[in-house]
Amino acid sequence: MKQGFSFLLMFTILWCASSALAYDATLSTLWPLWDYRASEAADYKSTHLLGPLLKYETKGFETDYALRPLFYRAVDDDGVSETDVLYPIFGHKREQDSSSFHILRLFNYDYGGPESGSRNRSYLFPFLFSGEEDQGKYRAFFPIHGTLYNWFGRDRISFTLFPLYGRTERKGTRIDNVLWPFFARITGEHESGFKAWPIHGQSQKEGVYCKKFFLWPIFFSESLRLNTDNPQEVRAAWPFYISKDSPERSSRTILWPFFSKVENREKDYVSWNAPWPLVRVTKGDKYHGLKILPFYSDETMDVKRQRWYLWPLYKIEEMNSELIMRRRDRVLFFLYSDVREVRYETGDSLRRIDFWPFFGYKSANGVSHLHVLSLVEPFFPNNQSIERLWSPLWRVYQQKWDQQGNRVVSLLWNLYWSEKQGDRLAWELFPVVEYRKESQLESDITFLKGLVRYRKGLDGKQLNLFYLPWGIHWGRAAG
Repeated sequence: MKQGFSFLLMFTILWCASSALAYDATLSTLWPLWDYRASEAADYKSTHLLGPLLKYETKGFETDYALRPLFYRAVDDDGVSETDVLYPIFGHKREQDSSSFHILRLFNYDYGGPESGSRNRSYLFPFLFSGEEDQGKYRAFFPIHGTLYNWFGRDRISFTLFPLYGRTERKGTRIDNVLWPFFARITGEHESGFKAWPIHGQSQKEGVYCKKFFLWPIFFSESLRLNTDNPQEVRAAWPFYISKDSPERSSRTILWPFFSKVENREKDYVSWNAPWPLVRVTKGDKYHGLKILPFYSDETMDVKRQRWYLWPLYKIEEMNSELIMRRRDRVLFFLYSDVREVRYETGDSLRRIDFWPFFGYKSANGVSHLHVLSLVEPFFPNNQSIERLWSPLWRVYQQKWDQQGNRVVSLLWNLYWSEKQGDRLAWELFPVVEYRKESQLESDITFLKGLVRYRKGLDGKQLNLFYLPWGIHWGRAAG
């Protein structure tokens, strides 16, 4: 039915990002079968069927489809699209020069042009791998045979009948493994070594490092970063004694993990652990604190401060710098979380509260959103796939509002809804009553979807009965 005033299709009645109160708004509802809203001025159309289950929506250049929780797809006029099927089971993303999809994050495909940012790789983890890197194309069928480039922090990985044989290369260092992890040979430019784990092993690179171990992890000795201004010496007879020394930092551990001392000369602090990680005392200017877990912890690390009270009951994390102020209060990890953030350069602000499973609240740059219930969102904040495909199914109440007094409310997927912008107001409790007000002189109230309808406007007043298009008209507006 055509309304005589504009509706605030703000945030697309809580199912999407944003729209504005438009003077040509159209609304038709028959809860819970359908809910249709449209505005030519906002370039927006939205149809929901069976509450949150089916959705078709166009806003500007983007079109969204949903059959929750099975399917969600968003596509724009340039062909850029995102698709989720029973997230996280399947996801697909297409851009102008790239395409990627995944199945349970175990099978992944990601290929695109040189400027797309794609990894140009596909894999069925941990068995099949293929791709292309600067070193060339590669294929691998684990554990039979193959080669990988730029995987797992290595420049190259090759294997045949792993763990029978494997080879890794990183920054010119080559390690050949036989019956990994027991036997290995290390080679490189001015570099050599061997390993017969856990009995004995050693490796060295002239002027860079020297490592030795015997009955690992009991006895080991390492000289590291010899080609830098901060070389490090490590000596250990674990767990009885471990020492690490460099110009910037020294540490001693006796009967690990019971007693240890760390002196960091670069950051100007000293800390004692007895035992790690339960008891720690840190003294310094920017680094200081006391930790006695599970009872109490208060530690400052430069611009960061972290506190625990009766771990894991209550935790406070803070960061204060010239660029950002951020604080997060947590009760029992994810049961309750309160995040406050201000970015000084841009002036952006954020407040997010999650109380699992009861509600979630978010306020960003003057726009606030409250929803009930919040079953998964506290564990995966800012996950757009969950927000689009799953969250609408259990959000029995939602409200959005801004600092100008505009607001949108939905209860039980629009069994009751209301929208307000400025002096204009609209609300409905299906099927009992609908109310519209554009100004003090113009209003419209309907009972039982038109059984009784009363309108007041600039041309006077009108009463309609029994769904008839004609009615009783009288008077004119004052003024």
